Amino acid sequence: MSPAKYIKRITLFKVPKEEDVDAAIQKYKTLRETAVKDGEPYILHNEAGKTINTSEERSKGFTLCGQTTFASQADVDYYDSQCGAHAEFKKFITPRRTDVMVVHVPTEVLPSSAE
Repeated sequence: MSPAKYIKRITLFKVPKEEDVDAAIQKYKTLRETAVKDGEPYILHNEAGKTINTSEERSKGFTLCGQTTFASQADVDYYDSQCGAHAEFKKFITPRRTDVMVVHVPTEVLPSSAE
């Protein structure tokens, strides 16, 4: 029997002002606490942090990374299109960012404690 796969949504932002990066990290905490689907929390895990290698060319200038884990693609789709908490986050971050990149990745290799 193969282990359950989760969907990780990894988002990279180019946010020029450090105070906006700090505020966005706080917004990720709020997002975790307020995102609900059918009246229940549905984000399995989320985290965010400042990019520490912004001076390297390979960072492409991205200054903030967020990762959100969902149980299914349906939850990712809901988050992207219907989640009120995510809509509030987007309202905050959109005018403060100069670029964004988003990828959805099904977990193929689980942490060793979960195998």
